[in-house]
Amino acid sequence: MAEARKRWPEEARSHLRAASQEIREAMKAMLPEGFWRHLHAARRETLLALRAALDAWLEEDERAQTGPRPS
Repeated sequence: MAEARKRWPEEARSHLRAASQEIREAMKAMLPEGFWRHLHAARRETLLALRAALDAWLEEDERAQTGPRPS
């Protein structure tokens, strides 16, 4: 990815950053505050769900490693 960035002139990257900021500001103005609260809550719940899945996989892996070993 860093290699791809080097191919873009700084002026183009600057315009893309400015356009991105404008889009964020437009979206924020168009959508009600409740949307953003729910979006952030949904993101948090998604991350917590991923954490639960990772914890379960890690526990399963630990049980498999600490189980009886063949002689």
